[in-house]
Amino acid sequence: MFTVGLLSSCAAHPVDLEGASAPNVRIVEAVGSAIPILQKTDPDAAARWQHWIEINPRHESILGVTEPMEIRPIPGTFKITAYAAPILDARRESDQIHRHAILAAPPSEVEPEDLPTRRQLDDGSVPFNHVLGWVSNGLDAYLAEVNGSTALRFPDGEIECLAWVRTNEREYTSLGRRLVDEQLADLATIDLDVIRTLHDADPETVERLMLDNDRVVFFEVIPAHRWPRASTGVRLIPRHALAVDPQVIPLGSVVMIEDLGATPVIAVAVDIGGAIKGRRVDLYLGAGSVALAEAGRLVKSVRISIIQPALEP
Repeated sequence: MFTVGLLSSCAAHPVDLEGASAPNVRIVEAVGSAIPILQKTDPDAAARWQHWIEINPRHESILGVTEPMEIRPIPGTFKITAYAAPILDARRESDQIHRHAILAAPPSEVEPEDLPTRRQLDDGSVPFNHVLGWVSNGLDAYLAEVNGSTALRFPDGEIECLAWVRTNEREYTSLGRRLVDEQLADLATIDLDVIRTLHDADPETVERLMLDNDRVVFFEVIPAHRWPRASTGVRLIPRHALAVDPQVIPLGSVVMIEDLGATPVIAVAVDIGGAIKGRRVDLYLGAGSVALAEAGRLVKSVRISIIQPALEP
């Protein structure tokens, strides 16, 4: 059987990782993360933003600088939700408490259609032993897949930072939608707090509905300085990184989000997600329990514009 070799751990203290959820303004760092993406898709925009960084290396704002900006509103509104990276207590081996696996990627030659669905993993009909760690809460393991990033904290103090590397490419089915379908939750009020309360009260039922989601996510260990990692390979910047449907908002776009608070939020489209389709976006809020709680409650209707430095006259 194939055995996964564990890579070097996250060289970071838990507080350092969770500190990323603080609402620090890191505009220049966020814009910088867009440049390698734009260099492949829109070299002109990449050059404009690179020039902007060079002449505004310490700005905490985009709209407040003297250089003019081109603002292109996208007609209509978007539904915005949020995501965060959990930090989970884990074990190297399963036991009676730690029964839920965080899965490592199988060899690259294994085709997606040969990878198991969630139900096949549960009933054991497709053997799979590529495991990075075991956690005690089935909902936490599931949300790690939904969020695409997690960190595992082991009893010896070692922390391993994980990023999703591939999926089985099956259809994604929302757990929240299944809870509503089963009349266990109301569409108007369901959020992560509701789902956690339902799972705490009846984990068997909630975990049974998880099996209806055929999409399974597989992880790899990455260095702390690259974590959390977006699907594009760049690091996610808390409160400035956005998951989008690239058919609606091109990857690498720097966007202005209105109606989310008193002032517009500047974010960069650097990520995608199985549930992020059409006029829906997902804002990354950070790592740890505080960010997770906040992310689970964010559902709003917002306006979005694509912005970039104006061309020189």
